Amino acid sequence: MIAGGLRRRPPGAAPRPAPAPRGAAPRDVARGLAPGRRGEGRRDDLWFDTFWAFGTIGSLLFVTQLTALVPVIVTGLLVLYFLWRRDRVPAMLAASSLMLALALFAVMSRFWSIDPGATTYYGIQFLITVMAGCAIGAGLDRERALRGVFLAFAAFAGAGLVFGRFVRWGGGAAGSSAFAGLAQAKNTAGDTAAVGALFSVAMIVLAWRNRNLPYGLLAFFVLPLQLFTLVVARSGGALLGAAIALPLFVVWAGSMLLPAAARVSVAVLSLLAAASAVATSGLWLRPLLDAVMKGLGKDSTLTGRTYLWDRATKLIDDRPLLGRGFAAFWRHGNLDAEGLWRKAAIQSRAGFNFHNTPTELLVHLGYVGLTLAAITLAVYGLSLLVRTMLRPDLPRVCWCALLVYEVGRMPFESLGSGPFHYTTALIAACFTLGAAGMSGFRERMAVRRASVVPSWRRRYYGRSVVQYPS
Repeated sequence: MIAGGLRRRPPGAAPRPAPAPRGAAPRDVARGLAPGRRGEGRRDDLWFDTFWAFGTIGSLLFVTQLTALVPVIVTGLLVLYFLWRRDRVPAMLAASSLMLALALFAVMSRFWSIDPGATTYYGIQFLITVMAGCAIGAGLDRERALRGVFLAFAAFAGAGLVFGRFVRWGGGAAGSSAFAGLAQAKNTAGDTAAVGALFSVAMIVLAWRNRNLPYGLLAFFVLPLQLFTLVVARSGGALLGAAIALPLFVVWAGSMLLPAAARVSVAVLSLLAAASAVATSGLWLRPLLDAVMKGLGKDSTLTGRTYLWDRATKLIDDRPLLGRGFAAFWRHGNLDAEGLWRKAAIQSRAGFNFHNTPTELLVHLGYVGLTLAAITLAVYGLSLLVRTMLRPDLPRVCWCALLVYEVGRMPFESLGSGPFHYTTALIAACFTLGAAGMSGFRERMAVRRASVVPSWRRRYYGRSVVQYPS
């Protein structure tokens, strides 16, 4: 038959399937094939997504107990992901390109680092951690990934309640001890409780919507445990962050019932409120912090952080452009680091930072690294927010609230750059979730355009109309 002409079906051929209605598209294409959403005949392995997210985040949470096994477990799970979800790997890498570029820049900083060996060693660990987080955000089914992360925090909270401990702390009015659980410090215990509470609330809503009684009951019993841990950990930053993130999740989740225009209005008002709060922070932030610190028994210098920041300013002025190399400052033998350890009375000379994310980036990666990190945050953050406004679902709303929680803590904590740290993986997941599923956009649009072409034109023009619709 001449190409482009009418085609005759041979005798005995199976009847041609009915054409799709106008405006419709094949089911998998219309849904956009979000990462982890496989074809109808291939969904029996989606248990893997829950298992993989639980194993990855769980091993990072239990780092104090697993110690040297954590790099082996996370790397092994990442290799397993590349084998099991090999059809999703290209889309995941494409959606994670900016985040992976930041991690690769950290590795490349070995060429100007004051300690090239440490930068290479910890830079590779940072890259593996970031890639694991990117796989959670852009390479797994969203709902099942949320279940896995929730289960990891629930297990950590339960184990902390049974086997956890209190640590001595000069709490003043709040007492002389604080709950650290299984974490190394009370601030980490408070952070895990705040994040776990957010995921517990999201799981309650998700289980109620899906009529999933086991997950709903588990989240219902875990949530009070997370809130109790959050209070007794005496972490001011975690308390403030949770006080913002939890109501924000409730408001955004409730806006899912509204029309698109109303959802956009709620999101815009939330952004305006956040921007106004930032613009007027000079008026209210310091008095609020003083009140919180006084209630928790802390001094007005945020436990010596102002001295850290003063020292960091001098270090940044020495090497402002590219910094001192990733993870190259807090090393034994570095006189500046030794002096800060002695000032803070840290005898172990480990586990310390500048308690400020931009400052930490400036010291290690300079203004070039800080600019790249800011671009990554802006692009991925806005992408996640816009997609959540236009096509909301509970996992996206939960990760949006988590991103707000983490960004709100960045002025007082060093976040997102710790190798094999759960916060690094969660921030990478937040970022890449906003770009997940964008690869293959032209192909999906081509099929959608083909679905609205009249059937007589599809028969007459054959396959060419799918590629070049007029």
